[in-house]
Amino acid sequence: MIKKVKFENLIKSNKGFTMQDLVIATLIITLFVGLISSLMYAVYNLNIRTNLSSQMATYAVQILEDIDKISYDEVSSDLAETYKSKFSIPAGFDVNIEVSNYGEGIENVQDIIKVVNLTISYELTNDTQQFSVQRLKIKEI
Repeated sequence: MIKKVKFENLIKSNKGFTMQDLVIATLIITLFVGLISSLMYAVYNLNIRTNLSSQMATYAVQILEDIDKISYDEVSSDLAETYKSKFSIPAGFDVNIEVSNYGEGIENVQDIIKVVNLTISYELTNDTQQFSVQRLKIKEI
């Protein structure tokens, strides 16, 4: 004898959640939280990099303005540590100043113009960012 199954018994009961419903809901929530947290980390990381780049530019402007104020003979490559202490540049920043003569081989120009290359860098999560500026220092006659 064949037992008749009522159509109403095949429809899902509305009495509660099934295990599949809970697993799917948990998966969707986990994906959503993962996407939001990775987005927040990227924004936080970009914010830190932007702030550090802004600080590098500010330090570079301060150093170059001070180099403009000092005499031609005082400008040399060993000024980096002086400026790090003078402007209280934090330890994470590296300041490098290279000074060379502008007119190598040109007799009259060589002793009156110096090229100042200023490089400020920092390292954040094994990624080094640099800010470089070049300026001429002309001897006052």
